Amino acid sequence: MPVLIIGWSIYDKLPDEEQKEFALVERYITDYFYECYEYENAKGNKNYEWSDRCFKNQEELLEFLGYEMIENLNADAVYERRVETYTDEYEKELMKFCDAGNQIKVISAN
Repeated sequence: MPVLIIGWSIYDKLPDEEQKEFALVERYITDYFYECYEYENAKGNKNYEWSDRCFKNQEELLEFLGYEMIENLNADAVYERRVETYTDEYEKELMKFCDAGNQIKVISAN
């Protein structure tokens, strides 16, 4: 079953009942990324590229949230839930709530 990932700007505008269907995945803050890069650099890993289970790299996360620079992150949250079917109509409905970026992503469940 696919996993639907949404950003905080969509989540905050959903009705309470629909919010209950989503779980908080992560909160992203700028300092976290600085610490990751400092840690990896201290270990000698100069080619370190950040990633997590939702995003392949920092650029993908920034695009998702609608930011150009990592310094713009301020405890931005990402939520997820499993979906049986995902339609274009549902995506359009969710995008009405999006203020920035494209805060909708569907990934396959592991």
